[in-house]
Amino acid sequence: MSRFDRNQRLAAFKTLETRCRLFAVRVDGWSAWRVMRNFAYYSAAALPLVSPARSQASRVRAALVGSLRLAGHLLRGRRVDVLVKTARSALRMETPAGARDVYFDGFLGEYRHFKLEEVNSAQYDDQARRARHPAHLDAVVFTFWGKVLSKLKPAPAPAAVFARTVSAELAREVDVHIPVAALLERISTAYWQGRLYGLLLARLRPRVVLGSDTGDYGLMIACAKAGIPFIELQHGIFDAKHPDAVPTDAEGTDRELLIPDALASRGAHWVNALAGTRHAAAARLMGNELIDQALDARAADAGGADRPHTLVVTSQGLDVESLAQWLSDMVAAAPQGLDWRLRIKLHPVYDLGATAFDALEADDRVEVVPGAAAPNVFQLLSQADLHLSIASACHFDALAIGVPSVVVPLSGHEIMLDAIDGRSLVLATDPAQVWTSPPAPPSQSDRTAYSQPGFLDNMRALIAAFGGR
Repeated sequence: MSRFDRNQRLAAFKTLETRCRLFAVRVDGWSAWRVMRNFAYYSAAALPLVSPARSQASRVRAALVGSLRLAGHLLRGRRVDVLVKTARSALRMETPAGARDVYFDGFLGEYRHFKLEEVNSAQYDDQARRARHPAHLDAVVFTFWGKVLSKLKPAPAPAAVFARTVSAELAREVDVHIPVAALLERISTAYWQGRLYGLLLARLRPRVVLGSDTGDYGLMIACAKAGIPFIELQHGIFDAKHPDAVPTDAEGTDRELLIPDALASRGAHWVNALAGTRHAAAARLMGNELIDQALDARAADAGGADRPHTLVVTSQGLDVESLAQWLSDMVAAAPQGLDWRLRIKLHPVYDLGATAFDALEADDRVEVVPGAAAPNVFQLLSQADLHLSIASACHFDALAIGVPSVVVPLSGHEIMLDAIDGRSLVLATDPAQVWTSPPAPPSQSDRTAYSQPGFLDNMRALIAAFGGR
């Protein structure tokens, strides 16, 4: 049992980070704390989140096959304009030409490109076989060999000493116990991934690299060493509290701290939310293609007034048993005579194999939609009257689409408290409140603040600004 609660641990975490100047320690020219901070932070946060892992056997098989493909790419070599790293769960858009990656495929065909893909969910294997722009290489090659090499030859000094210091200080000051070996592995894996990615970049010579999420430290290290611009797309809630958002008092240059050359933020709300971080200066207003499409669909939905009152819940594998019970209580409190529907969209990664919501489907007004199944969450939101979740970027996506949102007061919801405005984004005090005191739709200015219109054109202009064309 920890002697601190979650908030106390996170406050102690920040105090320790500042007092010990953890960002100042360099390994191979970059901040060692930067590549372990996310891992250490979530160890301190101890959120009730379950992430199903790819089996070790399948990882080994994929890494060996990928190694042969990597060797082929290194032998052939070819110049590309753009290299992107995405995730298989991004194959969420069905088109006549095949399954589309929601991050990059809207513009990728316009460039000579190379696509890396992290296989983060087996639910999308069928979509991968039908992908409009198939991946050239499974990124497991870099994570697998980075980890293997980290054990055979750890990163150079002062990596080991720093890992021991951080492990001891976290235990003493934060009451978080992370083995030295685990911290050293984080540094060493990033070190070796940077070298392996560097080999690929040297052969492909991309003008610009794009990543679909935070935390691609090895790829960012390789880009920094090669002098290739790195553009990171906002993924989920990315604000000053995020462990990958580097505070302004961190010591070092942007390259030493692995700050992207540009952060493709969704809207002005997110740029403002990065105040006090080194990432704020890199933020650019880009929007989101799926939100653009959902707005078009919502505007074209002439029959929306004839639909039942529709509630959309997005689950993200966070405290799912409690969420299922809370929703059950909400359904029981529904007003008599109201024509309503509840659609629960599972997370494509964290809810894999989830059964907690099965009992709710005994009511034919409740539908559970698997993460990889159509409709996608943005299509669901385009037809919704109200959105609910514990703590998800979908709260803000809903607001951008014009749908008010409710924060469910379960474990992990605390990260949403600063964003609650009491009008369009509210904290539920009890399940019945969803029916008796629903939030109001957001204003037009608020919608635009959460997502800048014109994602595809905005991204084309950003890529051109960094020489990608």
